Amino acid sequence: MPGPRFFQAIPTVTALALAVSVGPAGCRKTPPEPPEATATRAPTKPYLARRHAHDTELRVRGPSPGKYEEYRPARGVSAVTYPSGDLSLVAWYATPLGASGSNRAPALVYFHGDFAFGPDDFESVRPFVDAGYVVMTPMLRGENGNPGDFELLWGEVDDARAAIEWIASQPMVDRHRIYAFGHSIGGGVAAMLSLYPSLPLRMSASCGGIYMPETFARWAASGRNAELVRFDAEDAEETELRTLGPNLAWMVHRHIAYVGADDPWFVDNAAELERRAWELGKPFERVVVAGDHMASLQPALAAFLVLTQRDQPPR
Repeated sequence: MPGPRFFQAIPTVTALALAVSVGPAGCRKTPPEPPEATATRAPTKPYLARRHAHDTELRVRGPSPGKYEEYRPARGVSAVTYPSGDLSLVAWYATPLGASGSNRAPALVYFHGDFAFGPDDFESVRPFVDAGYVVMTPMLRGENGNPGDFELLWGEVDDARAAIEWIASQPMVDRHRIYAFGHSIGGGVAAMLSLYPSLPLRMSASCGGIYMPETFARWAASGRNAELVRFDAEDAEETELRTLGPNLAWMVHRHIAYVGADDPWFVDNAAELERRAWELGKPFERVVVAGDHMASLQPALAAFLVLTQRDQPPR
């Protein structure tokens, strides 16, 4: 079984740009309670079959609890809409200089934390634009005035898939080099994308985003995070279909779980998944970077940028 890998960010201009551009709002100022790593039974039916057959039951309907303001797109960024089922959702979108239908660029779709999007979320990944990537930062259902109900890693995964499909349809995007990255709860969303075979996704990554099914019951029982859990947290189907761990056997896309050395809850969760993935021969790996839940985002993004720049998918 592989041990934890530690990444030291290469001090390139891009990495330095990341260091000064990453803001602190990738997740709640007071993060949700830690998701403990706990052994769970493994489902036997394929993930997609179980998810297709299951309709989540929400006890409360309404928008995300994340607070937001009306923001204008940042410099060089456009507000666009993308369809997700019957919903029309908003995203910020930027293209690098020189990208065109005849000169296609790799793409990054970034899923923020904190249950609401802010301008600093885009600034976190602006270095990808500077490095020649098309970048999309979606707002999901119920967020920032978007239609739809907050579902906590359910309908939001459908929105994430729709965002990947939307960016793949853009004429200046290289469909062979579409990457997804998410921080905190956005990392949980990005991790679930690794389970969809038909998705035009090269690989995904998360930073502090590996949750366990048991997380939801603990949040539901807490005063601070109960509003996040609007389904039956004791229902195994509801919780297992929202997390990657029970579904590792059906992974099809590579996922890199970056975790901060000082973010022990997620270090342990990712270690448990890496152990199981190793046994199953699945493409999940943990990479330990410097920092806690918030400070680890910059080195994780720097590492992922280097990784994707070196990536040469088969044609």
